Amino acid sequence: MKALLHTCLAGVLVFSLFGCGSSDGLGLSGQDQEQTQTYAETFAPAKEALKAGRFEELVGRMNASFTKDGERMPLEDIKDELVSKNSELAIVERGLLTLNSGDFELALTFFDAAEQKLDKTESNGFSSFFGSMGGGGLAALTGLEESRPYRMRGYEKVMLYNYKALCYMLLGDRKAYNVTRNAIDRQQQEWEKFKERLAKLEAKQQEDGEVANISRQINADNRSAATKKKAALVSSAYVNPFGDYMNAVLQEIDSLDDKSLRDNARISYEKVVENNKSCSTARTASKAVMKNAPQGRKLVHVILSDGFAPERKEMSKALKIEGLTGIVNWAEAAPVPTKVTGARVRAAGQTANLTSLSRMESIALRDDQDMIPWRYTMMALALARSGSAGFLAQKLGLKSELGAGLVSKMQRPDTRAWLSLPNQVLVARMYVPNGTKQITVETLSGGSRLARANVQIAAEGPTVVYAVSYDNQLRAYANKNSWVKQ
Repeated sequence: MKALLHTCLAGVLVFSLFGCGSSDGLGLSGQDQEQTQTYAETFAPAKEALKAGRFEELVGRMNASFTKDGERMPLEDIKDELVSKNSELAIVERGLLTLNSGDFELALTFFDAAEQKLDKTESNGFSSFFGSMGGGGLAALTGLEESRPYRMRGYEKVMLYNYKALCYMLLGDRKAYNVTRNAIDRQQQEWEKFKERLAKLEAKQQEDGEVANISRQINADNRSAATKKKAALVSSAYVNPFGDYMNAVLQEIDSLDDKSLRDNARISYEKVVENNKSCSTARTASKAVMKNAPQGRKLVHVILSDGFAPERKEMSKALKIEGLTGIVNWAEAAPVPTKVTGARVRAAGQTANLTSLSRMESIALRDDQDMIPWRYTMMALALARSGSAGFLAQKLGLKSELGAGLVSKMQRPDTRAWLSLPNQVLVARMYVPNGTKQITVETLSGGSRLARANVQIAAEGPTVVYAVSYDNQLRAYANKNSWVKQ
C-alpha cells in the first residue's frame, strides 16, 4: 500500500506540473472556460439552444470552422479534419446534433469520421496500466480522469452505427443495411468485452487484498430509488432493440420488391419484442409484414427521439477507512427530465400511437450501475491519494486536512458521456393512401398535445420519418426518395 500511496502522490505532482490535456467540448463556451468546466457544463449551451428551438443557430456555431469564405468545405476535407483534431465523443455529439437539425449528408460525414476515429483508437489499444479498470494509467491513479482520451461506452458505440444507418435511410440509400448489421454485431461484441473486463477486475481485486478491503467499506452507490428503478427496466446496457428494429424496417422495405424476404423482417420484429415487450408497434408489424401491402397505399415508419440522455454529475464525500482520511470525488449518472409522455402520428384521417422502442435513459443508467465495481476501486485509489497528501502535509508541519483538501480539488472524475443521445426512442408504423403528401407528428404530455410538426413524405415508395423533440420543441424530417418504388 505504501508504494501505491507514493505512486499516487508522484502522479498528482506530475499532472499538476504538465496540465490536464485537451477538451472534448463543442467549442460553445470558449476553450479556456471549457478547461475548468465539467463536460455537462460545456454541453449546457447546446441543450439551451435545442430547448429554445435554435437548432440552425447551434449547428452553425458548432460547425463554423468547416465554412471558408461562405462556402462549406468538401465533405472529405471535413472528415479528415475531424479525425485529426477531434475525439470520438466530440465527433458523435456534432454528428447527432447535425442530424437533428436535418442535414443528413453532413451528419453522415460526422458518423463516418467517428467510426474511422474509433477504429484507429481501438487498433492502438487501451492504456495498459489499470486499463481493465476503465483505462487511463496515471490518470486513474491521480484522479484526473478527464485528462485521458475518452473511451466511448459500449452502448454509445452501438448507437454510432445505428445513427449512421438512419442517415443512409433518410438519404434513401440501401447502404443502411450493412451498417445496421454492424450495429447488431457490435452490440454482441461489446457485451462480450464487458464480461471479460469484469472478470479481469475481479481477479485483480482478489490479488490486491488491501484495495479490495477498502473498497468493501465504501458506499459507492448513492443513487435514488427512482434512478435504480429506471436502471432496472433493462437487463443490461447491451440490450437495445434499436438495431434490430432498423434491420426489420430495412428488410420490410426490401420485401415490398421481394416477398421471400418477409420472413426475415418478421424474425427481426420478433427480436425487438423479445427485448422490449412494450413495443406493440413491432409486435403488430411482425404479423402484418407477412401479408400483402394494402393496395393503393404506401408504407410510413416514424422514429421519434425525445429528450436527453442522463448527465454524469460530480459527487463528493469525506471518508475515514483503514487509517486513511480523505475526500473522494466520483461521477454518477443522473436522469434529465422530459415533459413528453407519449406521441402520435396523424395522416389521411388515421391516427397511430408511437410506442416504446429504446429506453436510452435506462440503458445509460444501467451502464452506470454495471460500472459500480470499477467505481469502488477508483474511490479506494482516491482515498489513498487524499490520505497520502494529508500524511505529506503533516510532515511539512501543516494540517493533514489541507493536503487532503488540495488533492480533492485536483480530482476530476470523468463526467463525459454522449449527452445528445435521447432519453427515449418511440416508433410507429402505418400505411397511408398513395396520394398523401404529408403527415403530422404530435408529442403529448399527460394526454394533452405538447408540440406538433408536419412533414412531407416521399412521393413514391416507403417513407422513414425521423422526428426529434425537446419538451415544447419538435422537428420532423423524411427521406425524399427510396431505393424501392411502391
